[in-house]
Amino acid sequence: MDAAHRAWVATTGRRLLPALLDAVVESWDDLLAEAASWTPDERRAAREATAVALDGMMDVFERGDLDETSWTRVREAVLRGRDREVAAELLRSARLIAVDKLAEHLDKTGGLTLDARWELQREAAVFCDALLGVRSEPDPAAFDELLVDLERSGPDYA
Repeated sequence: MDAAHRAWVATTGRRLLPALLDAVVESWDDLLAEAASWTPDERRAAREATAVALDGMMDVFERGDLDETSWTRVREAVLRGRDREVAAELLRSARLIAVDKLAEHLDKTGGLTLDARWELQREAAVFCDALLGVRSEPDPAAFDELLVDLERSGPDYA
């Protein structure tokens, strides 16, 4: 996506954040089994963490990434007081519901292409993985060593 398109997506997403957040929270009873046993304080904390995550996601949609301070702020909000599995489920519900609702709205108002819709889904998935520390960036030295080993071993056919 070009910068103008990213700005349109992020601006629209920020304007819709309250509705997106409400949709995500409403989905918890169906998507998160543990949500049924949450106390009102746990539900409030999960809502606040999801709001921070959605705001960070809009920043990623606009700029393509977050600075380290923002990553830390969002990661701490999402992981605070909950294990990684629950945090992953919170992020999954945000990704599935909010991005789908945002994409539907963008499609109705500005003709979001299928490729752009998939790109939003991919960026949201990468964002969620990065928050959970699943950021998969190959170690350059290990990658070079792998290439050398592959070249040395020759072709796979006989």
